[in-house]
Amino acid sequence: MKGGGMAIIILTIIGIIGAGLYLLRSGAVGKLGSLTSGLIHTSSTPAAPQGAVSQTSTAVQSNPWYGSYSPPVASTPWYEMFSALSSGTSAINSADIPAGFTASQLSPYFHKVRLSSVSAGSSYSIGQISLYASFSDNAAVNVTGWTIRAHYGGEIVPQAVNFYEPSGLAAESDIILRSGDYVNIYSSASAIGENLRLNKCTGYLENNNHFTPSLPQDCPSIDRSDIRGFSGACQNYISSLYGCRLPDPNPPVPQNDYGCLSYLTTINFKGCYDRHTGDSNFLSHEWRVWTNYRFLDQYHDQLLLLDKNGLLVDVYQY
Repeated sequence: MKGGGMAIIILTIIGIIGAGLYLLRSGAVGKLGSLTSGLIHTSSTPAAPQGAVSQTSTAVQSNPWYGSYSPPVASTPWYEMFSALSSGTSAINSADIPAGFTASQLSPYFHKVRLSSVSAGSSYSIGQISLYASFSDNAAVNVTGWTIRAHYGGEIVPQAVNFYEPSGLAAESDIILRSGDYVNIYSSASAIGENLRLNKCTGYLENNNHFTPSLPQDCPSIDRSDIRGFSGACQNYISSLYGCRLPDPNPPVPQNDYGCLSYLTTINFKGCYDRHTGDSNFLSHEWRVWTNYRFLDQYHDQLLLLDKNGLLVDVYQY
């Protein structure tokens, strides 16, 4: 019995070994491993839900105006972008989606920032592209780095000085738009070599610089309470200096009216800035950008406004 039992054990071991070798050679073990690994998610990045925009998607748009243009690879992780897209485009009527695009190709800011007007210009006039922001709440959007693409070229929205000050040393920063804000982009060059957000006093800059187009001449009026102690001739003269006008080098005021003469030296950009920089409405809704670059077709063109992820924000045809 002992010898027979031992033989049975040996045969059983040989059978187990043989079965194992068969499984290895047939690939069944590898298939089993694949099955189990599919049940265990080891990546730190969640798997993309169906319909999400992939970070590596570079599919060429079917819109003919794109030509062979491929949207740039998104820098935002797909799971953050999907959340933004879901909240930003879910309420869009399918009839509002431009031909050649799908809902997944629309920016969360689709039609919240618009190409409000476009003028190609000519050899006798400058070109202009205007962006306008409209939100239902106090939202804000950074448009620096967005792309404006036309049939034969395009440009990227640059930075601008938000709070232009008398020293002229303020650095340019990203353009942040809130509801009601707008950007005017001109094909001419900046007279000061910078882009800027207008404010109550920037009209004074036009006196020593030639901007194309000219800066608005809507500087604040002089407060009469500031000048009521001066001579009548002085008060009349100061009251005539409307529209960001600077005083004459030899003003028609009594030369012994020293308070008046001293005050006249403050009627300029710096004096206006010092008096009004604390006003709640000191900054304008308008930003101005000068590119010194033409790319629009003089007669007819179609413009695409694309956000930093290459998603469509607006389309404009003329």
